[in-house]
Amino acid sequence: MRKKIGLALLFIVFLVFARFGFVKFMENQTAKGRAASMIPTVSLGTVAEEDVANSIETQGRIVAKYDVDIVAKVSGSLLQKHFNEGDYVQKGQLLFTIDPQEYAINVNRAAATLQNAQAVAYRAQKDFERAKELVANDFIAKSTYDQNLADRNVANASVKSASAELSDAKRLLSYTKITAPVSGRIGMVNVTEGNYITAQTGSLAKLVSLDPIYVTYSLDSKQFNQLKDDTILPTVKQNEPIRVELTLPDGTVYKHYGDEDFFGNEISQTTGSIPLRATFKNPDHTLVPGDFVKVKIYSNTKHKKLIVPQAAVLQDSTGRYVYTLDAENKAVQTYITADGEYDKYFIVKEGLKAGDKFISDGVVGVMPGMPVRVVEKQQTSDVAKASENTDKETSLDDENKDSQETAE
Repeated sequence: MRKKIGLALLFIVFLVFARFGFVKFMENQTAKGRAASMIPTVSLGTVAEEDVANSIETQGRIVAKYDVDIVAKVSGSLLQKHFNEGDYVQKGQLLFTIDPQEYAINVNRAAATLQNAQAVAYRAQKDFERAKELVANDFIAKSTYDQNLADRNVANASVKSASAELSDAKRLLSYTKITAPVSGRIGMVNVTEGNYITAQTGSLAKLVSLDPIYVTYSLDSKQFNQLKDDTILPTVKQNEPIRVELTLPDGTVYKHYGDEDFFGNEISQTTGSIPLRATFKNPDHTLVPGDFVKVKIYSNTKHKKLIVPQAAVLQDSTGRYVYTLDAENKAVQTYITADGEYDKYFIVKEGLKAGDKFISDGVVGVMPGMPVRVVEKQQTSDVAKASENTDKETSLDDENKDSQETAE
């Protein structure tokens, strides 16, 4: 009996140790799985050499091509405005009406004066023609003929004077209707209907054109000489446009490129800079006069440059860097010196050379000295998904094990 009890106890102890060993084995396998899943999966890129146009960045300001103060050219009561403040108005559109009554009367008076002068001139012409026939036959004195000739000339001069006065009266009458000199957006009205205005009243409203639109900026002498050395400015004589790019205040790049069409003829002695200007299409009126933007001027000459994707470049307090790999496939911080940007790439001045390999995908989560697993670029996403699934399966195994232990 005692022997049977001893065998039973020995079997129970065996089962306990066997279960304990199995649990430890599973924990060890789980730890190995987790360690394997924590190794980042990355793909490599190669430092490329591309033909890149040099560029210079500076600050610019948006300026309307036409900036017009709407003013009165004649005096009178302002009867009506024919627009809403902030409207986009077309060239020739009626904006304001000044009381035309006085000027209409002057037109009628000038027209009557002209008719009277024309009648006098007609009679003087007939008298001159008769005198010309009579003096040829010696029926009148030569002095009478001369007097008729002078009367005709005076009458004709009076017609010209009356005609000019009528034209001037019509001109002043036309000024009672103030129209838009250009197409653009009109601002707030400074003088309301009912007020008596004169030419000295000042601006009734401001009108600015929007399409096309200017962007003005300046470059210091060093930058300007860099452009000249890069054969940019001489191309102006050949009518080859200089491409200009804008970055708006919200960080977005404006969808239209501009053409540089003006640069000053001297460098300012005060600021040491030279003014330049580019013209942009603005069909959607995205660019607003007075706003500040970032300007990038591209050269027309391209040079071989080393480039790396911006997505592969990280930055710390020391500077920008990429991850390269050592002989054991461990990540190594390699600092680079950037020489500007090109599309979605950094231009590399120092730190890398053509053909160097660097981690291009999967860089997030990589740490210096950490081993990585390199796969082909197109496989990176698949491996990442598989890693996620492994983590999920490991987590489920842990949950199942915990549930089993709880149940026991």
